[in-house]
Parts: sequence; C-alpha cells; structure tokens
Amino acid sequence: MVKHKSPRHLFCRHVLKNHLALFLLVFLTSCGGKSESEFDLAQEAFHAGDYATALVKFTPLAKSGDAKAQYFLGLMYEKEYGVDRDYAAAIKWYLKAAEQGLADAQIRLAQIYIKGAGVPRDYWEAMKWSRLAAVQGNAEAEANIGYMYHEGIGVKQDYTEAVKWYTKAASKGWIIAMHDLAAMYQNGRGVMQDYAKAIEWYRKAADRGYTYAQDNLINMYRQGLGVPKDDRDALQWYLDVAKHKHVAEQFMLGTLYLKGRGVPQDNNQAYAWLGVAAAGGLQAAQIFRDNLESQITADELQEARKLSRELWEKYGNKKGKD
Repeated sequence: MVKHKSPRHLFCRHVLKNHLALFLLVFLTSCGGKSESEFDLAQEAFHAGDYATALVKFTPLAKSGDAKAQYFLGLMYEKEYGVDRDYAAAIKWYLKAAEQGLADAQIRLAQIYIKGAGVPRDYWEAMKWSRLAAVQGNAEAEANIGYMYHEGIGVKQDYTEAVKWYTKAASKGWIIAMHDLAAMYQNGRGVMQDYAKAIEWYRKAADRGYTYAQDNLINMYRQGLGVPKDDRDALQWYLDVAKHKHVAEQFMLGTLYLKGRGVPQDNNQAYAWLGVAAAGGLQAAQIFRDNLESQITADELQEARKLSRELWEKYGNKKGKD
C-alpha cells in the first residue's frame, strides 16, 4: 500500500529546499565577492600609490593562496613599493604565484635569475620560467627568450631563434622586441637584411615613444638607408609618411625644410613639422624646434605655431604624446 504525503508536508519540504538553496547562494556569493572585492581594493590602492593599504590587503590574500596577490607582493618587495627592497621575500612570493601558473610572476622570476638579484645567476632557471610564461603567450617572456638567444645567455647564440621569438613578442605589441627585431633586419642577423622591414619595426616602436628606436630610425635616414637618395624624392617620401602620423618622418621632414634640402628653405614649415614631432614624443625634434624658435622673429613664431597646431590636429601622433 502506497502512503501519500500530505500537501502540507510537501509544501514545507519545498519551502525548506528553497531556503537552503537561497542560503547557499548568499553564502557562496558573499564569500567569493569578499575575496574579489578585497583584491580589487588592494589593487586600486596599489595603482593609486597607497602602498601601505595595498600591503595590508594583499598579504592575507597571498597567504590564503591568491596567485595574483602573491605576484603583487613580490612586485612590491622587488621594486620597493612601500617596503624596503627584499629580494628573498620577492622571490618567495613570485615562486608561489609562478608555481600556480601565473605568467607575470614567472617572467619576473626569470628576470631575477638573469640579473642575479638576491640569488646566484641561473640562466637555466631563467629560461625555464621564461618558457613556461611564453607558452601562455606572454610577450615579455617571448622577448626575453629572444634576447637570451640573441646574446647567447645560457644557450648557444642563435640569431634565427632570436628573430623567431622577437617576432612573436613584437607582433603582440612588446615595444622592446619591436626595436630588437628591427635591429636584426637592419644588420641581417638571423634573417635577410631588409631595410624596409627594419624601418617598419623601428617606426612602430618610435611612434610609441621608444627613444632607442627613434634614434636608430633617424640614424638610418641620415645614412640614406631605405629611403630615396635624391633629396626631392626623399622630401616627398617623408611627407607622405609623415601624414600617417609617424614622428621620425615628421622630424626628418622638418630638418629638410630647415636645411633647404629638396625644397627651398622654410623656417615656417620646419618649425611646424618639428613641433608636431616634438608633441608626438620625439625629444630630438623638441631640441631642434626650440633652437629654431630663438632664431626667428615674434611674427614668424606666431605664424609657425599656428601652422604647427593645424598640422598637429591632422597628423599628430597622439599615442606617443605621453
């Protein structure tokens, strides 16, 4: 004989299940939300420069096993953010995070082993941690491996391997790798010499404010590498490229107007283009512009500044401004 449960019994059981589910949901949400909230607050404090608060909030999270908090603690001890530099503590926290697979911590460990900061230099460890981070697509790690092959640090020097790894990192936007890859193309190391490719990669880094790339690119231009030999052709070439917001070419265009190469000498145009390049983050352009400013009249300066503002609105490299 089958016993039927009363409607009241079923109702109470249903309510109990709902209350239990709601309790578990609130409990789990509050627990997870608290950790996330504490980390967010710690990270906000860190980026705001409030390192005392960041340290207080990151420490318990790191001790509980939060890999990102462990990484930030390692960074604080390595870089002296609100605490005395302590490489032993930095390595301790980096290692905990790295062993959990955090790529940012893995590449910091690699850099420490390369420099021998607080530990004996260990290129094998540096390569191990770099590769583990690179597998996850970490651009800095890829650039690091390229550098180790380029210089023969802990591995047999291999320019072809260096180019391979630099290319991976540069393609992800790692600025130093862009510069290093450009140098490989310029010098024909690990790849066929190709000035056009060298200019392309130097230019990418130069436009983002990387001084070494700016200097090397300008030196290439001064040597006539990868650009038209005739001054008039070069002027047009620089003008076409400058209009695409590239700072090194804007600088070179300004110098051609300044010297009257391929075009009648024109201080107005020279000042304007040098000003655009300077505002875009090229320091050499600022020096040339300021020097020219002291040599022209007040009326000429007013007109040149007006033209420079107009050109900046059209062709200014805003991303390199900072």
